[in-house]
Amino acid sequence: MTLFDASRWPLPAPSRLVNGTLFNVSWLAIILSQSALVAIAVVLVHLWLHARWVGLQHGERLLIAGVTVFGGMLDQLLFYTGVFNLAGKSALAPVWLTCVWPVFATTLVHAFAGMERKVWLAAIVGAAGGVLSYGAGVRLTEVAYGSAVWGPVTLGVLWAVMFPSLLLIAARMRGPVDNLQSWHPVVGRRASD
Repeated sequence: MTLFDASRWPLPAPSRLVNGTLFNVSWLAIILSQSALVAIAVVLVHLWLHARWVGLQHGERLLIAGVTVFGGMLDQLLFYTGVFNLAGKSALAPVWLTCVWPVFATTLVHAFAGMERKVWLAAIVGAAGGVLSYGAGVRLTEVAYGSAVWGPVTLGVLWAVMFPSLLLIAARMRGPVDNLQSWHPVVGRRASD
């Protein structure tokens, strides 16, 4: 049982607030540290607190692992193509930057749950959030845009497509919330039939 179990906490969706706050605190700690060891420690503490306070939904562990691998590869691609550089020089994406991805992945099933049904809103939130998050990271770290114009534009377009897609994947991995209202994915009929 989690701290914010519905039977113990009558407020609507308190786990979303806790999840979003925990993400922001962990994001800031990782970004400010710019240290692989500190970032890994922050991720481990974040995941432990997430599991204890919010809980891990069905399939969420696999989602976190998949988003981490995908995000790490995406960051490498962004550095390789020159969208980002490190202190003005071409480099590989730092490990601490990859550590933001598992922390972000924990928000897909909780803080942003339900947004997968609002694709246009998710695209706008993704574009704005991606540009603002990376923009803040650029101002707080040695990571820099290769182009002050095309870097944010590239991120905005990328996140406008990627965020709704990740939300849809998360919703499918989360599985049905209510078996009476959901369809069994293999046989195409209600799970309760």
